[in-house]
Amino acid sequence: EPGNKRLCLEFSQLSIKDSFKDLFVPQTEIFLMLYTRNNLNCAEPLFEQSNSLNVNFNISKKTVWLIHGYRPTGSAPSWLQRFLRILLNQDDINIIVVDWNRGATTFLYNRAVKNTRKVAMSLSGYIRNLLIYKALIQGKVPHNVYYYYNKIL
Repeated sequence: EPGNKRLCLEFSQLSIKDSFKDLFVPQTEIFLMLYTRNNLNCAEPLFEQSNSLNVNFNISKKTVWLIHGYRPTGSAPSWLQRFLRILLNQDDINIIVVDWNRGATTFLYNRAVKNTRKVAMSLSGYIRNLLIYKALIQGKVPHNVYYYYNKIL
């Protein structure tokens, strides 16, 4: 691949049409987008296709999770880019933006509320994996966790 340039992830751009579609075919999708000072203008996937952690994620730095709410029109949160800049200017951290726009974009507020539980369950698994990964890297894990770690990946 020439230059091995990485593609930047974009926040899901949905519309009112998607809110209508959701009435008949409800869907929830979750994308985890990593931002650091190394890639402030280019979101990258938190996990690579091989399930390995993104090289820009620094396990020893603080991690902030940004999670949007209900998005009836499907637009990306207008505050997101500014918020990322402020946080990363202030502190050298990992920021994981959770894009669950397909799940938050609906006319049925109660459906979006129900979807937050699905998102929370999914995120708890990702967080557990990150904590296990950190413990493995630091060599602070009982041997039986290695088996568990391989099972979840």
